[in-house]
Amino acid sequence: MPQHLYRGWYQVGFEREIRDKVTPLRIGNLRLLLVKQENEFGAYNATCPHRGAHLAFGGTLDRGAIICPFHGYRIGLGSDSDCQFKTPRYRTLAVGGLLFVLLSERHENGLTRLLEELNATHYLVPGFTMTAQAPAELVVENGFDPAHFQSVHRLKRRPNLKLSPGDSGELHLSGTFYAEAFETAWHNGAVQDAGTEMQFLAQVISPNVCVSRLGENTVISGSTPNGNGSCTIRVSVAAPATEDGSPPSQQAIRALLRDSKLAYEQDLVIWENRIHDAPNRLTPEDDLILAFQKFCMRFEDEESAANEAHATCSVR
Repeated sequence: MPQHLYRGWYQVGFEREIRDKVTPLRIGNLRLLLVKQENEFGAYNATCPHRGAHLAFGGTLDRGAIICPFHGYRIGLGSDSDCQFKTPRYRTLAVGGLLFVLLSERHENGLTRLLEELNATHYLVPGFTMTAQAPAELVVENGFDPAHFQSVHRLKRRPNLKLSPGDSGELHLSGTFYAEAFETAWHNGAVQDAGTEMQFLAQVISPNVCVSRLGENTVISGSTPNGNGSCTIRVSVAAPATEDGSPPSQQAIRALLRDSKLAYEQDLVIWENRIHDAPNRLTPEDDLILAFQKFCMRFEDEESAANEAHATCSVR
């Protein structure tokens, strides 16, 4: 079943996973070609404009082009190529071992600046990957559902959350979490008592990328549709240095990743047994969910995801 694509940022992997010069990627039904040259990455539409071959399977790089494995044409990488055939490029962002692709320039929404600033003041640690049989946007939407934190994650208090617009087109979700269910507060490696209240700020960059601060630590979450009804969730963390300037303890990092993974595992039980196309009867208490869904609509263009998947540059 085709998956809807929003034209914002997606996390497509960790740098540690990219070993070859040419790597196939997928965002829903959009086939991508990832080119790695030294420490730089370029993402391109992988569908050959001649006869539709997948350029990442058997294609070889050749001076700013890729040789199509089907007929041997040189396919220019980028719209400014001099080749007869060319394939469009998408912006990439590689920071702290995390790799993102942007499907529309007008939806950049400040992710580049946010992660570069975070990388300058924190230690970014690529984390874990999970697969969920659920729509990708449900992963970020989950944070806009205050009631589920009590029933699913066993928090004794419902978090008090509020929305505000960001300066770059992103959406901010802020409030206070009563962290009884997360006894490790990860503050410079120190373990605090249960019952700690922690300030929370989620900067929602796109329907599929969210950067959340809980106390002094940050969790970077991305959910990417796989084209088969499932999605891949990638979660990383950023922690500040200790008071003497040294890196955060490995114990603190492990605790942050462990608790993050536990929260997603609790959510998976609901997500993977939910009927995703069932009619919804939302109540006034679901106002944050409605706000997120309205935010998602900003990323919808007239051009359909199917057209994007087969888009090519014109033949000269």
